[in-house]
Amino acid sequence: MLTEAIAAARAGDRSRARDLLSRLLRADSSNAEYWVWMSAVVESKRERIYCLESAIKLDPTNRAAMRGLVILGARTPEEAEIASAVRIPRRQVAAIATGPSVGRGIQIPWKWVGSGALGLVAIATIWGLARVVGPWLGALAERQAYRPASTLPPVSPTATTTPLPGTPTATPIPAATRVMRTPIPTELAGTPLSLLVSATSTPTLVLGVTPHVYGAYDSGIKALIRGDYELALQYMTQVTDADPDLPDAHYFRGEAHRLMGDIGEAIKAYDQSVNTDPDFAPAYLGRGRALLLRNTDAALNDLNRALRLDPSMTEAYLELGTYYASNKLWLKLSTTMEAAIEVGVTTPMIFIRLSEAQIILDKPHEALENALEGSANDPTLLPGYLAVGRAYVAVGVDTFEPDYFSAALWPLKTYLIYTPEDHRGLAYLGRAQVNLGQYEEAMTLLNYAIELQDRYAPAYLARGILNAEIGEYEVAIDDLTLARRYSPATFDRLFSTGRAYFLIGDFNLTGDFNDALDFINPAIAVANEETDFSIRGTKLAECYALRAQVYESINRLDDAIREWKWVLSLENVRPETRVMAETRVAELTGQGPTRTPTASPSDTPTPTPSATATLPSPTATLTKTSTTTPSKTPTP
Repeated sequence: MLTEAIAAARAGDRSRARDLLSRLLRADSSNAEYWVWMSAVVESKRERIYCLESAIKLDPTNRAAMRGLVILGARTPEEAEIASAVRIPRRQVAAIATGPSVGRGIQIPWKWVGSGALGLVAIATIWGLARVVGPWLGALAERQAYRPASTLPPVSPTATTTPLPGTPTATPIPAATRVMRTPIPTELAGTPLSLLVSATSTPTLVLGVTPHVYGAYDSGIKALIRGDYELALQYMTQVTDADPDLPDAHYFRGEAHRLMGDIGEAIKAYDQSVNTDPDFAPAYLGRGRALLLRNTDAALNDLNRALRLDPSMTEAYLELGTYYASNKLWLKLSTTMEAAIEVGVTTPMIFIRLSEAQIILDKPHEALENALEGSANDPTLLPGYLAVGRAYVAVGVDTFEPDYFSAALWPLKTYLIYTPEDHRGLAYLGRAQVNLGQYEEAMTLLNYAIELQDRYAPAYLARGILNAEIGEYEVAIDDLTLARRYSPATFDRLFSTGRAYFLIGDFNLTGDFNDALDFINPAIAVANEETDFSIRGTKLAECYALRAQVYESINRLDDAIREWKWVLSLENVRPETRVMAETRVAELTGQGPTRTPTASPSDTPTPTPSATATLPSPTATLTKTSTTTPSKTPTP
């Protein structure tokens, strides 16, 4: 049970860890190790100190507990050194004090002699059993079904040049990657993530415990920690009956009621705590949590009031973050998490939540930076893997660099090992595979993501791109229409949709290319709003190149030449796109080889492609040649 509790603590499941440790303490409250681990999962600095002090009372030489108290400021380093000094047993102290005995005969330590004899007998017995049982145990070990899981590589401070398993490229990621691990093997899916990474999770501080002379108060705290909420309520009620002016005792009564599901009584207890001390921040946190189920506006007021009284209250930031994320209030989520970081709250989940908001707000590079920060600081947090994977995909879309899609595979696969029915993980892994040309695997994942959540735009967009690439044009149009219905007009959605319609139009399914231009032109407008000069140039170059291909397809060659020249006038153009622009300008102006005429439309199911070259795109590019059958091989 202790092992399971430690795993839960490292995985960030503090409530589960508290429940298990509470059971252990209920069975044996004299175990100092239980108290030390409980200090890592309680909800305030005071409670943490209480747990560590309890461990010190049981084991005065416990260095972990003493070190924790020093860090929390409850003990001085000098006290820690004294407590960790070697202690002389009492009998030896008495002997030293009185000096050696004089005039006594030789004393035979019969207890030691007897103990030694029994030890020899036990050793002989064990040796005999080993000769009989040993071969059988060895055979059994060879048939052992489960063996210890190897740990993942430790956190690396820089990007590694080692190719990621299963990825099509060994090119290092063009970003300083602090988290670089391999995907969790499928057969280890039942193993807690915290046991597979070489890192310790960051404990979250808890609130409210204040030293008091009442024994019932300490007993109530112990009962609350171990999950015995009814008993905790009884003890805290005794305390408030004896002294009604203790805001923390009322607060803990509220916590007991809330954790038992009695929201009305919990709110009453929190009200009494606030009335007793209007500046007692934990009471506002507790009442805000309770009110989220009844009155959202009042709940948010309380949570923000708690932060005004205690700007470093981690739990209040996380509670607000959970609410904003569940209600898709991405801008509020972003500003709240940024405010937390600004005041020094660096809990890994704060960075992960911020990354989640920045993905939706189309800030992929900031999202990647924060996702890596949060996941690197606590690799046992499963949401960190989703955040890192989504951010890599978003940066890949933003920069048109396939290496980022390769980097997205390992964290997303690891995440899906533990949460195989999360539509976000499925959709983003599917998008990465589409851009890497892994069409079959991508289609399976995207179909499942849409089955789980039929309003998730990224899944429809990725599947629409994929269907356009493989020639399923009517299905592609349906998917792209649904993507537009459920998502804002981001650059990714506009450009990808425009390119898909270009492929569809080029194969004469729609009759013309107006649909492609209807999305490429707004994509150019969005690209012009990009604040990063280099990224803006890359996006504009890709848009101009795509629009040039559209103009060539409808025989507006002067417009096409102008677009290709605009590509060449920009900086930060991808090498492939620049070479394409130079080639097309030379050919269209008569300075290069004569262009092969575009083939006529075909009435057969197999489309006849244009002779024009295809723009390298965020997706795995469908290369168009002068042959009669399009190649489905991704362009390098």
